[in-house]
Amino acid sequence: MLILPLLAAAEPPAAKPDLKLEFTRPPTLTAVTDGKATVGFALNAAADVEVAILDAAGKVVRHLAAGVLGGQNPPPPPLAGGLEQSIAWDGLDDYGQRPAAAGPFSVRVRAGMSVKLERIAGGNPHMFFLGSHGDHGRWGITGLEVKSDGKVYVSGHSSTLGPVAIRQYDADGKYERTVFPPPAGKDPEAMKGWGIHINDDGTYMLRFNRLTDPSVSTTLIDPELGMARLMPTPDVHRLSLWGGGLDLLTINTDGTIPPAAEQMRGLLAADPPIRGGGDSAAGPVFTCLAPDGKSFYLSGVYGLTRNGRNWEPAKEGFWLDGQVWKVDLATRKATPFFALDAKAVADSFATRGGKWDKSSLGGVKSYSALHGVAVDKEGRLFVADRLDKCVLVLDKDAKEIRRLPVEYPDAVAVSARTGALYVTTRCGCEGSGAGSVGLVKFDNWQKDDKPSAALPNLAHTWYTDGFKHSYVALCEKGDATNVWVAWTELPVQVYRDDGKEMKLVSDFRALAAEQGCWGFDRLEVDRATEAAYVGDDHSTYWKIADWNARQPAFVKVPVAATSIDIDPRNRYLFSNIGGSVWAKRGIARFFLDKEGNPPANFGDTGSNVFTGKLWTEWCFTGNGDMGWAVAANGNLAGMDQRGHLFFFQGTDAKVPWDETELANFGGRGIYGGVRFDLAGNLYVGHRDGTPNKTPPAFKDDPFANQTGGGQGCVKIVKYAPTGTMASGNLFPAKPTGPAKAYDVNLGAFDVSCIVRTPQFNVDAFGRICFPTNIQPRVTLLDNAGNEILHFGTWGNRDSTGGLPDDLVPTKDIPMGLPNSVAATDDYIYVADMVNLRVLRIRKEFALTAGAKGQ
Repeated sequence: MLILPLLAAAEPPAAKPDLKLEFTRPPTLTAVTDGKATVGFALNAAADVEVAILDAAGKVVRHLAAGVLGGQNPPPPPLAGGLEQSIAWDGLDDYGQRPAAAGPFSVRVRAGMSVKLERIAGGNPHMFFLGSHGDHGRWGITGLEVKSDGKVYVSGHSSTLGPVAIRQYDADGKYERTVFPPPAGKDPEAMKGWGIHINDDGTYMLRFNRLTDPSVSTTLIDPELGMARLMPTPDVHRLSLWGGGLDLLTINTDGTIPPAAEQMRGLLAADPPIRGGGDSAAGPVFTCLAPDGKSFYLSGVYGLTRNGRNWEPAKEGFWLDGQVWKVDLATRKATPFFALDAKAVADSFATRGGKWDKSSLGGVKSYSALHGVAVDKEGRLFVADRLDKCVLVLDKDAKEIRRLPVEYPDAVAVSARTGALYVTTRCGCEGSGAGSVGLVKFDNWQKDDKPSAALPNLAHTWYTDGFKHSYVALCEKGDATNVWVAWTELPVQVYRDDGKEMKLVSDFRALAAEQGCWGFDRLEVDRATEAAYVGDDHSTYWKIADWNARQPAFVKVPVAATSIDIDPRNRYLFSNIGGSVWAKRGIARFFLDKEGNPPANFGDTGSNVFTGKLWTEWCFTGNGDMGWAVAANGNLAGMDQRGHLFFFQGTDAKVPWDETELANFGGRGIYGGVRFDLAGNLYVGHRDGTPNKTPPAFKDDPFANQTGGGQGCVKIVKYAPTGTMASGNLFPAKPTGPAKAYDVNLGAFDVSCIVRTPQFNVDAFGRICFPTNIQPRVTLLDNAGNEILHFGTWGNRDSTGGLPDDLVPTKDIPMGLPNSVAATDDYIYVADMVNLRVLRIRKEFALTAGAKGQ
């Protein structure tokens, strides 16, 4: 077998409520000859301990020992079995050198670790994905709805990774709550429709459709590379959505989901049926409620037919482009209400502001002959007519009343208070970035021949795939109208129109600018300064250093990187790109503390790149690698996506360094993270059969059980060095196999496209901290495999674990998808890919005591 011996992660020692943890012998540091010393102490009960040597300034110079005393497995050396300890210190620091700082030295012993959430960075409730993206990105704003109670709902992708969010705001854009991902704290019976796992304590966890771009729940709300769209409905307590197949889902505005009997089932239009996807329909989809509340108008969508290998708009049948249909809400029977001339529509496919690409449905752009629809209280229908470059006004019998000239009209809305007409405009084709989204207003649509106000360039357009379009919605507030405008690159702006001017009152892009980072798939922490570095899934990292601030700032790191490592001793930052995201130049070294992080070249080589290419894959949903790490002596190990574990060692005299293959895990599979400890041991996440410790609640979950396409959880293996740290070469010879394996549930993984490898961490004491992202849980083990503690429960961004703005309290530290963790002496950091935030979690100890050397 590859992995021997296998260490099952042992549960932490059972706590005894009536027994207070105490030292039966306080810590001592007894000096011996040649600058060496002995640490001694004893406990009255089983507990985890850590032992550190401090200099005169109180700085740790040697992480001497850590582990669980009285645990299921013997503690890791130099700790001995039993509760009484005597540990030799050789007088050296963590790097095998005499400490640079002078004594006197002291020992610090801490025991009985627990954790408490101290700070959250990120989780901005106004952040939606707004980055320019190419032909593989369908993310964007996917819904804007104003209810009659004044609540506004915005749906969209929240990051470059695609996690979906539906959030509630007041009329001015002030955040109120998150509807999706669903909150914690509800009756599990009211949450089952989402797809959940129920814990023994009655709490629940959301199941995932996909992990590549995290898809929470098993509903149609987040189909692959897309997202369900909001469809306005009269019920203030419910939201209706249609998915990529034009099928329907009903949810409650408090985040629960109605039972099957109360769901709006079937298709958006079912008689005759129209389906989205690869073989039926294209174009944007616009709806608005009819005044009777029993039907809605539908426009923008049209049928497709196959022409050889290509798809093109249907030329015959019911679902022709250039029509408006009236659809019964109860039966969803569609009846044609209005139609443009069919021949004129067919001749116009290339002239609507976007281009028609017949090579595949992926090239179908979101332009039609007719776009947005809105209805006033008299039943008059306003239709965005892109064919004739106007907004049509139709009476209840579809007779034309007026035409208002607007080039590239997209979405429309009519004020119930003033009768003013608002129209978004949109043009531009894929990839050019030359198009734009704007807003025009007609004060009096019955008389005006041109707009009374215009905001022509609110945002540019980039990729206009599938059903995407802009949105406009109105909130009436006394003697003013709040005009909400939404589009992917905007993403949302709110203007107050008092009849004299339209004043910007809320700009989601500006409100989200303080966060900057979208991805949260990778996390590193500088152990010397506690500065955290979090990746955005593509080529940017963000530094978080002001942890004393209530809302810590994100500062962009001026080094391109899809993943990084930090040398806290020599103050280097390592990047796996060192340039363009496409360059794949290998690992490069930069100065960590110098302004601008300039390259740290090797000797006289003139280069800061010191390895060959490690495979960094770009796919439909971002960049990913399998993990790499730099050892304390500068050696490097990395895993490519074919399962090869490489080791790099060299000098400043020549780059790139030679590589040695240490292990081959075989083919494209599931591997997770690479780490060194301070002794030079190398740790790798690796799948080795079905997990042995899958929680009962996950017995039928494919991500937990490695069923369905290579998904599953991973163990962690440890390779002992064949060389020494002092020699400069940790692995002069290939190891015969792992020295240890830890039977844990690291992961899970989804390799359907790329792997955003869950990242574990090995701290300065050799303790292993790892996430089980789908559970969601973070666990800390000693190096012998004894569990020290674990924490985590499901919670969306409204759960802050007792910190300010804790709208939904939870029993444990709330997380959505903890994918990457880091640990220092005093903190554990967790990057949450669903809630888009970093958690800073303080370690607390039941006992802390010290002693100076005698």
